[in-house]
This record gives sequence, structure tokens and C-alpha cells, in this order.
Amino acid sequence: MHSGAVFDWYKKFCYRFGRRLDLNPNPSISRTLYQIDAEMTPGMFLSIWMISTVLVACLMLVVSIFLFCSPFSPFQAESPLLYVLVLTGAGAAAVGGGFPFYLQNQVSNKKMDIERKLPYALSFMSILSSSGATPLEIIRRVAREDYGHISNEFKKVLFRTDVLGEDAVTAMHSLVNNTPSETFRDICIDVTNIIYSGGGLKGYLEAKSKEMMATRRQVYKEFVESLSVYAEGYLGGIIMVMTLSVLGIVISGALGIELGPLTPTQMFDVLIYVVTPVVNIVFLQMLAVKYSTNP
Repeated sequence: MHSGAVFDWYKKFCYRFGRRLDLNPNPSISRTLYQIDAEMTPGMFLSIWMISTVLVACLMLVVSIFLFCSPFSPFQAESPLLYVLVLTGAGAAAVGGGFPFYLQNQVSNKKMDIERKLPYALSFMSILSSSGATPLEIIRRVAREDYGHISNEFKKVLFRTDVLGEDAVTAMHSLVNNTPSETFRDICIDVTNIIYSGGGLKGYLEAKSKEMMATRRQVYKEFVESLSVYAEGYLGGIIMVMTLSVLGIVISGALGIELGPLTPTQMFDVLIYVVTPVVNIVFLQMLAVKYSTNP
């Protein structure tokens, strides 16, 4: 049994306990699941969330009892109950907080994917518009192409028009209300207004395509320039300081100079195995926070 089948079985198992939650679904969770194209109902998500949290808490409880309360365990503590409660609570909190974080992370990833591929999709749409294609034909063609989540969003529009029988304006309004990207939302609003008024789509797509391409080139330019500043700071600051520290430890050891309570060998070990990894991890986290929302 592969992992996909196991997860499907687990979803069905959890949904047995949360089936009633779909009688009054949470609108916020419903909208978020729709945004990330998750193939599950709000009740199923909530049931998986709660059951997973309980199972992990029970597992951590059993493991912590074995580690700190068992007479055969090498980890004997003066207050085993405190360790049991801390580990159990930490496991439950990690899983319980991980589910909302997963939803927001998926929404953020979808938004970044849309904004990354939007200039190229607009260029393609402007070409189709120049050839005389109608707005709905343009949407249908983009949905068939591989433009990531943009194609998936337009597939939702086609589902509403072809299956549910809605008109293009109503289907586009649904897309506007649920897409996570503000830039894509504004473009869809403009396209909807053009569809409603009945003209000007070709000129709009050409102008918007050029604007988005220019914006993307500027963003890449600023990204490279800012990244080069961080690279120079890393080489000129961190690497230089580490190199001078190693030289200072080696020279002080050769001259017999004491470096506080630690010997030169101990100081060298602390620098290499503690300080250097910590400094690099902090620097990488700074870069991750800095560029986490960069398109």
C-alpha cells in the first residue's frame, strides 16, 4: 500500500468522527480550502486536524512515560511528571499549530506562483486577443496550457460556465472573490469589466503585459542588487571575522596566551562546532525572512 492510499484511508477514518462538522461548515476554512484547491471538505479538514493532534499527544504521552517513568529507562529525572507534561504538550501544540500554518503556507505559495507566471500568461493572452479570440476562448486556452495555478483558476471559471451554466461575468466574479493574489484579482476585475462592456480587451492585455514584464525585470534587478549586498556583507563581515578568530586562536596557542577560562583547543572547538553553525543559521534565517515574499 503506497503513501497516497494510506493517507486516503486516514482521511476517511478521521472523517467518520467529523462528518457532522459539515452540517455547519466554517466559512473561513471553506474559502481557504477552495483557494488552495484542496480536495476535502471543511469537516474533513477539522476532523483530521483534531484526530491528528490527539494521536500525537497520546503517542508523546506514551513515549515520555517510557523515557522518564520507566525503571528501565536511562533518562531518570527528579520530576518525571513535569517532563511528561512538557513533551506531551509540545507535541500536541506542534501538530495543532502546524495545520493552520500549512493552510497559510499553501495560500502564500499559490499567490507567489500566480504572480511569478502572470506576465507570461498575459503575453499569451494578448497574442490570443490579437488573433480575434473572444474573452471566454482566451480563458479556455489559458486553462489548457501549463501556467500553474493561473490555469487552475481559469479551469474553475470554465467549470462554472460549462457545468454549472453560469455566465462568464458571474464566473469571473467568483474567481475575483477567491483568488489569493491581489494583482491577479485586479486584472480579473478589469477583464470582467471589459467582458461586461464588450470591448478594449486587446489593448488592455497588451499594455498590462508590457507593464508586468517591466515590473518583473525591475523586481529581479532589485533582488540581485540586494542579494549582492548580503553576499558582500557575508564575505567581508562574517567570513573575515571567522578567519581572524581562527588566526588569533592559533597565534595565542603558539605564544601560550590564555583565552579566559578556555584553552586555545577548547576555544577552537567552540568556534568551529558552535559559533560558526549558529552564525550561518542566523544568516540563512535572515535571508529566508527577507525574501520569503519576494515574487
